Amino acid sequence: MVEKEAFDNAAFLGLARTARRDPYRLTLFARHLEPGERPAAVLPIQAGTLIVTDRRVFELRAHLDVHAAWNVQEFQGYAVHRSIDRGEIRDLARRAERATGPSGTPRTEDRLVLMAGDRKEEFLVSRGPEPTLSEADVAGLPDAVLGRQAK
Repeated sequence: MVEKEAFDNAAFLGLARTARRDPYRLTLFARHLEPGERPAAVLPIQAGTLIVTDRRVFELRAHLDVHAAWNVQEFQGYAVHRSIDRGEIRDLARRAERATGPSGTPRTEDRLVLMAGDRKEEFLVSRGPEPTLSEADVAGLPDAVLGRQAK
């Protein structure tokens, strides 16, 4: 079984910097790695976590079970929401769009856009007053996503 140590050499981008100190969460992430797959980066996104490995980019979302009529939700771990083979990814862009929120306050939607084959895959990284990705994180994204790929 793959353990949290699989993430020892991964880059933790954005708000994920503290995730390195959360071995329980990393163990839950590691359950979704294929044998021999090496994580390269971890990036929290709106409603989930984006994991970049040497083989693919996949989005994990919390799996909640609803019990009875009271709609009590119980955390059951993470499920793969979507997965993209890294060999298909030919380009990426970051798009930060400023808009005015419902209360009249400025809001930024920070998105990561991957061009994979003939389709475009968008991930909402954050929505708030400011983007959550630093300039250093943005500079490291191309290498993390488009870098060395498994043969």
